[in-house]
Amino acid sequence: MTRPNSPLSESARASIPDRWRTRWLVPAVTAGLGGVILAAEATDGDLTSGLVWFAVLAALGALHAFGGRFEAVRQARGEEEDEREAMINTRAMALAGTVLVIVLTGCIVFELARGESPTPYTQLMAIGGVAYAVALLVLRRRS
Repeated sequence: MTRPNSPLSESARASIPDRWRTRWLVPAVTAGLGGVILAAEATDGDLTSGLVWFAVLAALGALHAFGGRFEAVRQARGEEEDEREAMINTRAMALAGTVLVIVLTGCIVFELARGESPTPYTQLMAIGGVAYAVALLVLRRRS
């Protein structure tokens, strides 16, 4: 038996957009970001760098869209919905968040040691902290 908000519940599945939209959303956003970087780099006079960034982001989007035979890609697309996969996803997100906090803290220390302003890094840390606090409050109310 599953809880109402578990990945396996029928009500949760009904609220998720159809598979076509979820399958193509990430590749479209990735290609869009690649296009923005390409335009910015071309405007700055470095078309080669822009094309490289666009190719990298387009390859990541294509992997997400067409890499369905790989278990990790299916999980990233949300197709793997059992408790084990949910736990793996939760642990991966926690690890990624921890790595970002460590790296941003290192960047702040580095900028302070150089006598520069660490404002961009502190802003990212603040946004992450607020997002974490809001997520805790929202998720606690749901369960």
